Amino acid sequence: MIAANLARTALRYGAIAFTILPFLLNLRRAGERAGRLSERLETRERNDAIHRQMLEAASRRPADRRALAERFARVGSEAAAACPPVVEYSAEEQAGAAAEVGELAEGAMVVRMLGDYAVLRDQARACE
Repeated sequence: MIAANLARTALRYGAIAFTILPFLLNLRRAGERAGRLSERLETRERNDAIHRQMLEAASRRPADRRALAERFARVGSEAAAACPPVVEYSAEEQAGAAAEVGELAEGAMVVRMLGDYAVLRDQARACE
């Protein structure tokens, strides 16, 4: 009788432990997921801040300000929301940029980023 009671008690505590253990492991995984999501949010906020700075820098030039104002005035239309403005640069500005890029070190990350930017400009032109 005592042995049976001990066995029942041991089984009961074992069942409780077996029930709680997966819950604890799931909490750990949920915490890891929350941490990853937090990192993604911080990265996105950083990128958004950079994009805002780029937009502000572009909007300082009068021609850019007009183009951006026209685009944002039509934000309600699908075309304006889908097609970002393409900033046009004069031949002198392009020559200056080419000279600056030519002075960069071999394999500079900025050169790769400029290539990506060129693709985005082409896509924006095609969108209009």
